[in-house]
Amino acid sequence: MDKMSSVDQAVQLLGKSAGYGVLVGVGALFAIGIVIATKLSNKYLNENSNSTEMFSVANRSVGIGLTISAVYSSWSWATEFLWCVTMVYLYGVTSTLWYGAGITFQICLMSALGIEAKKKIPGSHTSLEIVEIRYGKACHILYMFLSLVNNLLSCSSMILGASGAISVIAGNLNIVASTMLIPFGVLLYTTVGGLKSTFLTDYVHSLVLLIVLCYISTAILQNEQIGGIGGLYDLAIQHDGKRYIEGNYKGSLLTGKSQGAIFFGLIHAIGDTGLTVMDSSFWQKSFSANLKSSVPGYIIAGALVFANVWSLGTIVGLANVILEDSPSFPTYPRQMTSFEINSGFGLPYVLKAVLGDGALGALLLVLYLAVTSTVSAQMISVSSIISFDIYKKYIKPDAKNKHLIRASHFGVVFFGLFAAGFSVMLHFVGVDMTWMGYFYSMLICPGVIPLILTITWSRQTTLAAFVSPIVGMLSGIAVWLGTAYAFYGEVTILSTGQQLPCLYGSLTTILLPGILSVLISLTINPSKFDWAKFKETDILVVDEDEVNPEISDGSSSDLDTPPIEKLEGNTKVIDVDESDSEKQVSEDDKENDRIFSLYYKLAYGSTIGSLLLTWVAWPMPLYRDWIFSKTFFIGWTGMSVFWIYLAFVVVGLFPLWDGRHELAKVFRGAWRDYIVRK
Repeated sequence: MDKMSSVDQAVQLLGKSAGYGVLVGVGALFAIGIVIATKLSNKYLNENSNSTEMFSVANRSVGIGLTISAVYSSWSWATEFLWCVTMVYLYGVTSTLWYGAGITFQICLMSALGIEAKKKIPGSHTSLEIVEIRYGKACHILYMFLSLVNNLLSCSSMILGASGAISVIAGNLNIVASTMLIPFGVLLYTTVGGLKSTFLTDYVHSLVLLIVLCYISTAILQNEQIGGIGGLYDLAIQHDGKRYIEGNYKGSLLTGKSQGAIFFGLIHAIGDTGLTVMDSSFWQKSFSANLKSSVPGYIIAGALVFANVWSLGTIVGLANVILEDSPSFPTYPRQMTSFEINSGFGLPYVLKAVLGDGALGALLLVLYLAVTSTVSAQMISVSSIISFDIYKKYIKPDAKNKHLIRASHFGVVFFGLFAAGFSVMLHFVGVDMTWMGYFYSMLICPGVIPLILTITWSRQTTLAAFVSPIVGMLSGIAVWLGTAYAFYGEVTILSTGQQLPCLYGSLTTILLPGILSVLISLTINPSKFDWAKFKETDILVVDEDEVNPEISDGSSSDLDTPPIEKLEGNTKVIDVDESDSEKQVSEDDKENDRIFSLYYKLAYGSTIGSLLLTWVAWPMPLYRDWIFSKTFFIGWTGMSVFWIYLAFVVVGLFPLWDGRHELAKVFRGAWRDYIVRK
């Protein structure tokens, strides 16, 4: 790797003040904003950030608007924007298709797992609680280890990629400073606001992100160096003769027949499946959505998340290839080094060349918001594991709300600092964003299929659930290292970061545990789990009596609060006839059963449909000896731009409409208490 040479030839984009302004200033601004939003929610919406239910699963009351934006944001990783440009530079334009295929399916899969959990164990806080109830202590500890490893690698890979890009954008800001400052503001607002704070920051992140992506996609195409969609096509065709891409039809950038793009897509999809299923934060966001919002929110976000990589990869990725030889490109007259390519620096370099410092500042903000959104979700996930699965389970079984909140706060701070330190270590041992993205599936994927079967298949046994991930992980690592040595004659950072060793290793680590689990379950002491045991187990044994929602004073008590309701502890007692109450419960149960039945079909249908659409119906007809025609490319790129604008409307604007009543309630209360009275 030529990491040192790239540093010696470092380019100057923005000044260090821009980096510190975002890392410190924006972080502090977000922290202050979330503290204020949390206080207002406590006061006027009867929410309580000091409740474990609110901190961990947002009282399971999040509506469809915030669910869409939170899911969209959860799959909008900082490395995603950098990496999709890199992959188009390396393997051609259909890398965007394979990248999108690798994130759409997982969102739909989580909608199915989420509705399964809501039906079978509606009170759960983490996926690990489900494992412990079904299989016992040994499996609980094993899957806890797998989940925590997943959280660490997921968080660190995002910090690694984002800190490197932020560092190079901000005048080669010290990488240690960049890495350690990323969790700064996140620690503050996550500790105060819990999971609800991540939903609020997810929305702000999604809104800012989509505004910037719409601007970048449109402005680059309109720039005179590109000359519109047709001009981009003409320049890409002209460049085909200058660089031959091995494995592509005629070495072209504009072909659907790209071996490297498919290999990347498979590795990426496997790794992202592990990041999703083994990450308790994705389960928590499903738990936190109310029943009517969960599946629609996930499906809509899954359909729109394609917008992130489709337009950005197509337009900026091709512009990267085209402009690299131009005097406006920051590295001119030299070519980008492999370290710069694999670290995703092509994106900021193109923006500097085409749109100038303003676009770089916007990208700096987007990268910061994207990585902090991920870090915040990981902090909540780890803090919930520490409080519910470690502290309450093995240290203080009689823990009350105040004890669990204290443990959760400790978990947030500890994990944020540890992940940042771990990311610094990765940087100094020579790991870059692409190597990390290829590698982590070997450690995070062994438990994927067994965990899915835990909530979907009643015949998986405890022995199968315990043995299969261990064998899968060891086998995957052995295949990965063995094939690296067999193909390249050495086991180094360079050889282990190549596509084929990572592909073979990741396929082994995700598929072998599933095969083993089914075989063991059906041949060694087969049994059938009774799903009713989930509901018979009381996992909500937190004493919440000491937690009283902060309710506004008498001046604001009339805000949409029915006079017949009163609060006893945390329980609403409504003075109604008992028979009417029983009748209402019966009707509610019937309505919930109807929703469950409908959402099961939607969730599994969208999972299968997205898999067939993005992996078969769309890419397979393109995998032939053919180079995109100009007409087809104009349609491809035009639709990608339309999709990002559609995402802006649905993800960026719809949540404001969906939450208009809550926003109006808070505004009226704040206006009455803080403006009129003063």
